[in-house]
Amino acid sequence: MSEKEKEKASEEIIEPSNDTNKLKDVIPEKVRHPSTWITAGLVILYLFLLGFLDLILWIIAGAQFLFTVFSKEPNLHLSNFSIKLRNYIVQIVDFVTYSSQERPFPFSPLPDKDEDNAKKL
Repeated sequence: MSEKEKEKASEEIIEPSNDTNKLKDVIPEKVRHPSTWITAGLVILYLFLLGFLDLILWIIAGAQFLFTVFSKEPNLHLSNFSIKLRNYIVQIVDFVTYSSQERPFPFSPLPDKDEDNAKKL
């Protein structure tokens, strides 16, 4: 191999570093920003939490059924808790679907129960 061919080969090896600079220009700044990936991780975490809250909802529904069967009316404390749980689930759904930028509990306070729903009981 002559000296000129060796220089061309070494230049070709150096050139791909320029391609990585071009790649950085193609990737949007929002994708490279750490807050985007933190939000994505939180979305996944809250989706797992929704699965756990589904189990809690089944337990509350079963308990309310038993209270209704044996005492002829649902438990008021469980009803109030289920309203708060529903509001929390709505907060989570809004966050994971990007309908709201507000992060649910524990990053913000737990939602209070609606006054309209408390009157129905």
